[in-house]
Amino acid sequence: MQEDKKENKVTDFLFIVFFLFLIFGISMFNFIVDPYHIFRKSTIEGFNNIKTHKYSNKRTMVIPHIKISHKNKDIAFVGNCLLSHYSEGLDNIAFYTITVAETDEIATIIKNIHEIAPNIKKIYWGIFFDDLYYKDAVFDSLEKNESPNLQLNDLINLFFSWNTTKYSIETVKDSIKNKGDKSQYIYLYREIAPRHYEKAFDNSIIDKIKNIYNYTKENNIELVLYYSPMHITKKMDMYLKNIWDTNIRVKKEIAQIVPFYDYSLANTYNTQPLDETSIYFVDNIHPTEMYNDMVVNDLLAETKQQGILITKDNVDKYNSLDTAQLKAYMKKHKELTNKIKQVKPEDINERVQKLENN
Repeated sequence: MQEDKKENKVTDFLFIVFFLFLIFGISMFNFIVDPYHIFRKSTIEGFNNIKTHKYSNKRTMVIPHIKISHKNKDIAFVGNCLLSHYSEGLDNIAFYTITVAETDEIATIIKNIHEIAPNIKKIYWGIFFDDLYYKDAVFDSLEKNESPNLQLNDLINLFFSWNTTKYSIETVKDSIKNKGDKSQYIYLYREIAPRHYEKAFDNSIIDKIKNIYNYTKENNIELVLYYSPMHITKKMDMYLKNIWDTNIRVKKEIAQIVPFYDYSLANTYNTQPLDETSIYFVDNIHPTEMYNDMVVNDLLAETKQQGILITKDNVDKYNSLDTAQLKAYMKKHKELTNKIKQVKPEDINERVQKLENN
């Protein structure tokens, strides 16, 4: 009997050791692979450099992300995920951006930043008209934060959850499959084919932006708004779908609240053809890594080379210029204008289908 008990104790001990080793191994695997690109400690070409799931489950991850990465940070980016972190040497800057960023969600994220990371005193908020207009179907949601400190649920989400482990495995598989090749595929219609602006713009959004601005001001946080970059084809689609005037009005109303930097105005980068030769955009709204870094660095610079400062005093001037330049471009590129006018939902991801078939 005593020998049986000893054997059982040894078995139990070995099981516990195995279980702890397994947990440690899973956590280290997820940390090294870093599928959400949170830690950015070790990027290995052909192993974890293709971040397929960088924005998967992002809402679930954003609060734990703030808790684990806020130390030594004094600047944060929030808002839509059109800009992200690719550059080296930005160790004092955190990116807490999400896909299809609702204004209410941005308010929650900013409040959590203030409560968890009072050391962050400057926040850049990327605004994109479609995010203000409507919310796409998303499969995750912001979790309620019970404490400014890391809790068990945060650690599970970051290191041990099935979702994180699954995404790590897929990150490795995609990195191996692509042999570390980070070449971008160009999707001409992905961000315009599914867009239908059928409802009226919710004017309460403007009040929410004002409330967020007032909150940051009251808490001594410098809030820098910027209108996200977009390719000229996105603006053409907005014009053809009769939503352009609303976009212009929204810009004017935001300028009455707070000045912002506009990266959507026509320039050398967003008027280049969107095809296989494109080096600035991968689709109608998402910049390439190179152009992403250029815009981020421009925002951080004291003197802006790209972003135009829009104020309540000059917003009408730049809105008129923006509209005139768009009309002139459409007149000059009639064939492209007609193609965009005829885009159907099934044209959304023609290249994706080709890639999947391969």
